[in-house]
Amino acid sequence: RFIEQKVGTGESIPWVQQQIDRGFTAVENMIKGCAGKFAMGDEVQLADVFLAPQIFAAVTRYQTDMSNYPTLARLHGQYMTHPAFEAALPDRQPDAPSSG
Repeated sequence: RFIEQKVGTGESIPWVQQQIDRGFTAVENMIKGCAGKFAMGDEVQLADVFLAPQIFAAVTRYQTDMSNYPTLARLHGQYMTHPAFEAALPDRQPDAPSSG
């Protein structure tokens, strides 16, 4: 509701998508030359721990088109198949709402 108060009713999703675009563009440009299997090389680093939930939320909650961020899109695929990141998904948590 805070965002809707600032940008207007019905404008919160476009506003969030704009902020995601700004942030993802910056991160994409920053890591595209140094990313390996993961954000900063071939081992999971702290950057991945921060990026994984941001990308997950952008894709699942805000329907972000990741085609403008090929490095981040590839990382998202890596995160979604890594056992530690899979175990950390919101729907895998003990207090997650039942989907049935």
